[in-house]
Amino acid sequence: MVKQINQIIHLTNSKEVLKSILKNGFYTSYANEIFGKESILIPMISFSNILFRDIGESEVVNYGSYGIVFERDYAIEQFDLNPVIYVKNQSEMSDVFSYNFETSIIPQVLHVAKKFSIDSKGETFSNHISIKPISDEVKNLLDTVDENVNDDFLLSIQKIFENYYVNTLKQVLLLKAFKVENKVGELKIAYNEREWRKSFFDLNHIRQFKPNGTLNEEYEMIINKQKPHFTVDNVLPIEVGNIKYVYVETDSEVEEMQHFIRENFDVPVQVSTLLELQKSEN
Repeated sequence: MVKQINQIIHLTNSKEVLKSILKNGFYTSYANEIFGKESILIPMISFSNILFRDIGESEVVNYGSYGIVFERDYAIEQFDLNPVIYVKNQSEMSDVFSYNFETSIIPQVLHVAKKFSIDSKGETFSNHISIKPISDEVKNLLDTVDENVNDDFLLSIQKIFENYYVNTLKQVLLLKAFKVENKVGELKIAYNEREWRKSFFDLNHIRQFKPNGTLNEEYEMIINKQKPHFTVDNVLPIEVGNIKYVYVETDSEVEEMQHFIRENFDVPVQVSTLLELQKSEN
């Protein structure tokens, strides 16, 4: 039988956050990711399909000594998780996602280009918009729209690009660079984390820069705001009875967490230290 890692883990660096998850569910937050040549904030709840021995300061994942563990297949179905799409940094593949996304936005307003052409008596529409970047293909498309273009034809083109945009957006929400820098500037291989995400496709990502190339104030506000970013909407509830393990850092915290679970839930949950679970894999 092929070896598999039959668990998915949500990691945290706080015992109090762990208690909050048990009582309230998973809160959604924005994570800072690289998209093309800029940073974007993506709303998500993150999990890793890894072994316990891969967790730690010098190991694959180092997001804290506390966590909640679920059976892999249960978590994927129950939480509607998807595996992250890892792409090589500054590569042809990373450029593909960026190009598809950017070229699908402007053609959704072809009716505006037609109205402009009529009102301005044929002036070039692209000379009057400040959106960066704009591809030559999109520029040419906008500038060929005039009063003679059929409205039904324009509507069909806009609908195609609208679907193109929505589908690309869903892919963008699952993107991650193959290599990333941590908070202290150290380079690490993100691919090794085997990340799965709960994505919220009704929430937009937030780009570092506006379409005109200037800094996005909303990005700056959120990047400096303490997590979690959502505590009312977009909360992912959990059934405590379906948890495989809860792990903490010390033996005294095992007793504390067991007491907390007994007081708040009418179901048994196995609580261990991370070290005990790591030893059990040997």
